Amino acid sequence: MTTPASSTDRDVERLCLALSAELIASGFLRGTFRSALDTILALAIAQANLAPMARNLAFQKTYAGLSSSPPDELRRPVRSRSIAISLGIPQETARRRVALMVESGFLVQTNAGVFMPKSVTETPVYIETAKATWRALGDLYIALRRSGALGPPAGGLGDGEPPHRYMMRLWGDHFLRLIETLLSMVQEPLGIVLLFTILRASQATESGAGRPVSALSLSRSLGMPFETVRRNALRLAENGLCQKASRGYLITAELLDTPIWRQFAERHRLILMRFFSIMGERDLLGWWEADYQAESR
Repeated sequence: MTTPASSTDRDVERLCLALSAELIASGFLRGTFRSALDTILALAIAQANLAPMARNLAFQKTYAGLSSSPPDELRRPVRSRSIAISLGIPQETARRRVALMVESGFLVQTNAGVFMPKSVTETPVYIETAKATWRALGDLYIALRRSGALGPPAGGLGDGEPPHRYMMRLWGDHFLRLIETLLSMVQEPLGIVLLFTILRASQATESGAGRPVSALSLSRSLGMPFETVRRNALRLAENGLCQKASRGYLITAELLDTPIWRQFAERHRLILMRFFSIMGERDLLGWWEADYQAESR
């Protein structure tokens, strides 16, 4: 049973939801890949490729900034079957989508599996995505410091090139953990992306709600078949996570106060706070702390 949350926790939950709604929705609407499902698969593959180096601090520091992307020889290939199982996606669907990404040059096929090459992580779209993610997370960090939800980091202020790539690897781990943790409530990975896309369009975490977003609009923006989007959106509505309106789907501020959303928001807050905890353990908060102190003067 969910324990009663303090007003500070509730404020933090709203801040965290707004952050994920912006980053997840905008990240999946950028159009790097053909569909939202391809984006999920590509992220999981890229994370798995570098998973053996996750606790290698020398590796992480060497390839921390945008100027240094890990070389292909350090990327361990992974089989699409393993990724499909980890994400709860049908294996044939994953195999077919991965084959198309190999054909498009986003992935490289080897006898041992597939990997995302260094060239894909050096494109202007990737670099701009990393910078935008860094700024958004930095803004959330400052807001959490102001609220007292985060204390000052143990390390010093950031110096030198910001560790955008290091942060993106940790953020990728966070998103996959988010999928794993919330899957029991949403049932499909695409449902999580869809939920945050509706949340972003509805502006439920801000003052006043926006207009409903139609299944057709969601289908076009996410590059997914209309029927797939409609089915997932209806399931979200049946589970009480969004409302079916006359012109589409909507999340309201009132809905965010229901038990199902309270449970969802609490789980989400804990996952995101864990992300900042790991960033602190790796001495990666100094750059954002410098921004916080500059604004506090």
